[in-house]
Amino acid sequence: MSDAPRLPLRLIVASTVLALLAAVATYVVLDDGGDDSSASDGTIQLTPQEDVAVDPDAAVFTTFDDETVPLTSLRGTPVLVNFFASTCTPCIKEMPALEAVHKDLGDQVTFLGLATQDRPEEALALVQRTGVTYRTAQDPDGSVITALGGLVLPTTVLLDASGEIVATHTGELSEAELRSLIADTFGIGS
Repeated sequence: MSDAPRLPLRLIVASTVLALLAAVATYVVLDDGGDDSSASDGTIQLTPQEDVAVDPDAAVFTTFDDETVPLTSLRGTPVLVNFFASTCTPCIKEMPALEAVHKDLGDQVTFLGLATQDRPEEALALVQRTGVTYRTAQDPDGSVITALGGLVLPTTVLLDASGEIVATHTGELSEAELRSLIADTFGIGS
């Protein structure tokens, strides 16, 4: 037998309870109220960059060939800008709906998909996998989505022919919802 004194059971139980409470408290403090980058619906919360321009007229996107293109170059027709990422489940789910509406509307509305804060190779693989044929490019630092007032993926922004923001939708859009949004905003389609 050991000569060491035995600890009372009450002391062991109390110590265990205190340790568990300390662990839970540490988790709650470090979790910061669930400030996770992914919401329960699969959307992705972006962290805005302090040095990013918020003027839509100054916004530029980057092609997958690393050319910068001013957003203002799309003026002249209504524009639908959809912000997505290869890690965003609702973004992936809505891409076929965007493609179907794009095919039906043709040149009546310019569609632009911008991979936001995503790896170019993964974004391109997603575009190929989903069969998207509308123009896609990158928003590597999130400056375009910030300039257009978005903070969550997916976000879809409608701009009129003069480049003014006329509608914004955050979250996944079904094909019917997308058609309705375009019809209500631009009077195009059904």
